[in-house]
Amino acid sequence: MSVEVRLGSLDDVDAALSVYETSNLVRRRGNWPLRAERVEEVTANLRNPESWFLVGDAEGDTVAMALLQPFRTEGGVGPVVPGTSFLDLIYVAPERWGEGIGGTMLDAVIKESDRRGCGRIYLWTHERENERALRLYLGHGFAQTGVTGHDDAGEPVAEWRREG
Repeated sequence: MSVEVRLGSLDDVDAALSVYETSNLVRRRGNWPLRAERVEEVTANLRNPESWFLVGDAEGDTVAMALLQPFRTEGGVGPVVPGTSFLDLIYVAPERWGEGIGGTMLDAVIKESDRRGCGRIYLWTHERENERALRLYLGHGFAQTGVTGHDDAGEPVAEWRREG
């Protein structure tokens, strides 16, 4: 079954948010500290005019989403770095995991980032129990930068980059 990837609009925020929330709940086995705060933040980012997002549709349903923002220095609060974007989120509906949709979405992210002149892409990802995502990023030319940290819930994360 094919997935149509397109730029998201304000009309797509709820569907994108649903994919994000459902996927997180499944990946975290229902244990998601700070869920309400993070969902509120993601909602604001999806609506932020500086951000842009993609949705993947199949058979009338949104089954994937990706959210990008301008890459900023100083942990995301400094000036924008020209030619660079930040892949804040990329998620596939859990019932569609393993179908190659993540790769299709990431291909579209790279293509749209290049089109916008911000083909160098940074992201952060969890290091534990996230093999599917790690394989996806490696297979699309991303590499770890060596910078690590912890997310809001204290889980270890690592920064990755793809040169445009």
